[in-house]
Amino acid sequence: MSNKERGRPTVNKLPPRIDATPEAIAQVFLRTPPDRDWEYLKKGGADYSCSECGRVVNYPDTLYESGKCSNCE
Repeated sequence: MSNKERGRPTVNKLPPRIDATPEAIAQVFLRTPPDRDWEYLKKGGADYSCSECGRVVNYPDTLYESGKCSNCE
């Protein structure tokens, strides 16, 4: 018998939706160096928060390019 715990798997928080176009996403993605060290992966994911109210924004909420959530936009 293995020492693995049984039960429901842990669910990672999903990033919020963004209001960027596919072209803008592709430009940012292609400008990123391939050997970049992603800090948020080391700490188990990123917390996306509204720049105005400070609320953590996860999917299915939207975080706009202005840095604001849908309530503050």
